[in-house]
Amino acid sequence: MEDKKKKFLYSVLTVSIALIAVFVLLFSVYGPILAATIFDNDIGLIAITSRILILGIMSFFLYRKWLRQEAIYISDAYFLFASFFGIFTWAKVYDIFYNSAVISGVFDTGFILLLVKIRFFIIIANLMPILYIGLDAILVYINMNTNKEMKKKQFNKMRLRIILIFVLITVSVIVLAPTLDFLNLVFPFMTIVIFVAIAFMFLFMYKNKRLSQANGLIIGIAFICFIASNLIRTILISTNLYYSTIAEIIDIGVNLLMFIGFITKPKYAR
Repeated sequence: MEDKKKKFLYSVLTVSIALIAVFVLLFSVYGPILAATIFDNDIGLIAITSRILILGIMSFFLYRKWLRQEAIYISDAYFLFASFFGIFTWAKVYDIFYNSAVISGVFDTGFILLLVKIRFFIIIANLMPILYIGLDAILVYINMNTNKEMKKKQFNKMRLRIILIFVLITVSVIVLAPTLDFLNLVFPFMTIVIFVAIAFMFLFMYKNKRLSQANGLIIGIAFICFIASNLIRTILISTNLYYSTIAEIIDIGVNLLMFIGFITKPKYAR
């Protein structure tokens, strides 16, 4: 088991170094062009940097909690929750470049469309760990409403098929999107549907006392708040780009609520 933990730590270190190298290269090439835009809103930069640090700390804490268990599996809730925050951390680092590139207006439409597609690919990757856990609600529902209990192995195959179908559909939409307007219209609708489904699945598991490592009620409420915060973000940024600072602060609160849900066991599991 110790060898397995070491392999994981080396893997995380390798991925982190690779991502750091990518972002260093990205900012080295485009930094001089975007410097004025990046530092134009100092408070906004501080807010998004604070969020990156908070997300990184939450990811580290959950990975540490996972590694302290006697047996570790990548299907474990703590690992998946930690991965959710870990991917989210790097997504916000990308957002510093992405938002600056969009706001600056110095790049052509084709390049901006590429940046938006990359951002949406990151969103899909970010959803995978939470969706994996949330789909347990389907197993609970099937076993509650059918005479024959579905075996875990059989359900895992079904879950992987559902995730594969979701990935194929969303990736196809992103890759084939012809314009920025089309992508901005279709994809947010798809992600909101997924967020609603995830919220419902966690609330359903909490109601039926089937999730012991986390509080499904808090997580479900947090994802509903996450949907609301995304809508607020869209409204604020469309009104004034400087309001993105307020949006980041709201999102920090939502992320903290998610984290509390991830580390708090429900009353029925205590």
